[in-house]
Amino acid sequence: MAIGIALLFFLILASYSNTFHASWQFDDKPNIVNNQLLHIKDLKPETLFQTFYTNPQRPSEPGNKLNRPISYLTFAINWYLGQNQVFDFHIVNLLIHFLTAVFLYLTILNLFKAPNLIEKYSRNNYFIALIAAGLWAVNPIQTQAVTYIVQRMASIATMFYILSMLFYLKFRLNDSSLQRILLLLASILSFLLAMGSKENAAMLPASLLVVELTCFQNFNWHFSKRGYSWALIAGAAVILLSGIWFFNSDIGISWLGGYQNRPFTIVERLLTQPRIVMFYLSQIFLPLPHRLSVEHDVFVSTSLWWPWTTLPAILLILCLVGFGISQIQKRPIIALPILFFFLNHFIESSFFPLELVFEHRNYLPSLFLFLPVAAGLKWLYDYFKAENRAMAGVVAGFLILLLFGLGTATYIRNAAWATEFSLWRDAMHKAPRSARPLTNLAWQMAYGPNSRPALFDEALKLYQKALSLQKARASADAVIMNNMSGIYFRKGEHQKAIDLLESAVTLDPDYTLGRYDLATILIVNGKWDIAEKHTDYLLGIDNAHEKYLCLKGLLFMHAEKYDMAIEYFRRSLASYPFLKESLMNLGIAYSLKGDFSSAEVYLIRAHQVPPKNSMIPLMGLIANTIRAADYKGAQKYAGILSDRFSRSAIDSQLEGLSKDLLSVFLSAESISTFIEQQYQENNRISS
Repeated sequence: MAIGIALLFFLILASYSNTFHASWQFDDKPNIVNNQLLHIKDLKPETLFQTFYTNPQRPSEPGNKLNRPISYLTFAINWYLGQNQVFDFHIVNLLIHFLTAVFLYLTILNLFKAPNLIEKYSRNNYFIALIAAGLWAVNPIQTQAVTYIVQRMASIATMFYILSMLFYLKFRLNDSSLQRILLLLASILSFLLAMGSKENAAMLPASLLVVELTCFQNFNWHFSKRGYSWALIAGAAVILLSGIWFFNSDIGISWLGGYQNRPFTIVERLLTQPRIVMFYLSQIFLPLPHRLSVEHDVFVSTSLWWPWTTLPAILLILCLVGFGISQIQKRPIIALPILFFFLNHFIESSFFPLELVFEHRNYLPSLFLFLPVAAGLKWLYDYFKAENRAMAGVVAGFLILLLFGLGTATYIRNAAWATEFSLWRDAMHKAPRSARPLTNLAWQMAYGPNSRPALFDEALKLYQKALSLQKARASADAVIMNNMSGIYFRKGEHQKAIDLLESAVTLDPDYTLGRYDLATILIVNGKWDIAEKHTDYLLGIDNAHEKYLCLKGLLFMHAEKYDMAIEYFRRSLASYPFLKESLMNLGIAYSLKGDFSSAEVYLIRAHQVPPKNSMIPLMGLIANTIRAADYKGAQKYAGILSDRFSRSAIDSQLEGLSKDLLSVFLSAESISTFIEQQYQENNRISS
């Protein structure tokens, strides 16, 4: 057994050896990188407990319900140990994948001890279990659940899921009453951990029922009362847990309303998913790298007849499920993988308004798919070993080449995950009708870490093309327009930015981010009356939103109503005490009112809020001390500024002050005078 586990380890390590420095991707950003609740500073119980309520939609504050607490807890601990170093996250993801493969290996070994399998497979159990686990572990389709950091949610849920199955099998095969109780409790605990990692683990009771029927029961339509009892318990558990999940998750509560933001109806999704599930099967058994992508073009099925593959896919699935049921008694090693696969696609491939296709959804359902493949290869080897040793060698060679080929394909596929550019360029070629690859590439060009003005026009072309392509959400056009407006704003073409944002909020009136950005640009351009209308609209949606309150305060500050501005900035900070903009603007408001000491307190607090690479709070402190005629204080803050930032960076920021009406209350000319004096003093000392 130890040799088998070691072989699994080296197979997985070799296949994923080029992933340790793969960059943050796509949903990694809102869920981990920008999720402030996960950026913990200690491991105190109350700190860890807070991560259970993380809310990626508003990462600055806890949500009001548990949200995949186990997954987010592991992300938080990862961040505590290594901050944003992707290497640490990839190590954990790979360890989870390895443990899942080991638990799968052990689970299959225990399946072979079940009454319906023990006689036929007891002599070959180690070989079949190892090959089945190995073929699953190095299959390239698993890369999206392993290399894509945020999809640890799928892999860790699967790890606890298969661990729960393992404990359950040991419980069923054990004769000791005490050990049976402990094993059952361990199975239940593992199940709860799986549910706490991702909701699709709710199908575990139904999967255990399949295991019972295929591996333990003498299946006929009159099986024992005990069998009926297990079926009843499993069915009740599925209904109960599905109900709890349905009424307490975002998907559950809003699953009907969720279709309002999808380019398909519930009927169209139900018609489309059989085609997608069959596509998944084709990817699993023909996992060539060019067939794998983070994005896929999918035509929505609008009827049984269009596309023409809709009805055949539905009929094929019904035939496969029927075949699986027919083989429960005669060939349980075939029935279990078939029924397990389709059963565990139920949540993500049925009527819930999720996106149509993602490869990581196969990580759990595919667990046992290679069990009959491994058993078939072992049967062929044994048959030819007795009849034709040369052919037995061919079978053995084929198996080695198969594992090597799958591992190589996984290694090649993982190369696409190296950077955000490589991933989305790969997806753009594989899904040419989809908007998402283009929008993500454009975002990297315009807003990513390597963005530069020379790429702005190319980004705009990509966004423009994306407007005519398929999108996963009905609101996607408004988001694209918003991103385009940001580029025009940075190019200095403010009216084009305003026009695009006005089109975006006309298209989607409740697109709050676009409306917020529109109000901001209108303020920058001195159109305060129009900006106020949009700000009031936002406050009508959420009158406690810290950024909307800050925007309203800014408008009062422009109107020289400093007391009202201070009130709104304070309300903003009551909602979120660490909003840098509100702290900064509150300090400026106090300064303009003449309360220089209070201004200094809040401007210092603004400077201390991460990230500390912002020069504006320090410039605000210089301006405040100048108003207070505290020239020594102005020199002190000018000295701090010149020590921490380069001359070119400061000059660039000062030039920006003269163009930015959000900072119109800071005089670039007076601030630059004190900074210049400080540079002269520094030069005098150094000479």
